[in-house]
Amino acid sequence: MTTINFADEPFGRIYDLMSNLVVPRPIAFVSTLSESGIPNLAPFSFFNIGGINPPSLTICTVLDGKGEQKDTCTNIEATGEFVVNLLTRSMAEGMNETSPNFPDHVNEWAYSGFTMLESELVKPARVAESPVQMECTLYQIVPHGDGPGASRYIIGQIHRMHVQSELLNGALITPADLIARLGGPQYLDLANHERFELKRPE
Repeated sequence: MTTINFADEPFGRIYDLMSNLVVPRPIAFVSTLSESGIPNLAPFSFFNIGGINPPSLTICTVLDGKGEQKDTCTNIEATGEFVVNLLTRSMAEGMNETSPNFPDHVNEWAYSGFTMLESELVKPARVAESPVQMECTLYQIVPHGDGPGASRYIIGQIHRMHVQSELLNGALITPADLIARLGGPQYLDLANHERFELKRPE
């Protein structure tokens, strides 16, 4: 075994180690609105379900190289609302177009090619092409560390879930054919268990 002391490693190396070894990871395609009403759409693979009473989920955003928050976290902190959309293979290219760190005045929806669908309880729009959309409100943001690479754990309460009818069979639900994140540019298509790559746009 090779022992790696994280205290001696740069943040980029730690990210590579963790993101390449904790796989596959589900992807939250998160829709928010800024305080001034600018739509934002961004993918996060540090994402999972939380509890069921109340129903909750968690997203982790990481501070950038300047130690600044992602727009998604800033928007959720300001408005207390967001939507988590799940992704299929046909949505992968559009999702990837929203992944760069755009300036906060940019509307990523314009780059994604996706359709905005009005939510029922929160102001951010749902992604119409997504098979599962969850309307959430903020429960708590837990900061962990400061400076570049530090985390902001977002805990959201799920108030309403919209599920493609084909996935429902009475009280049962058939898992959607989603995509998951692997390390680097690699993804996994859960429909056929095939890997594919997406290079992040500049």
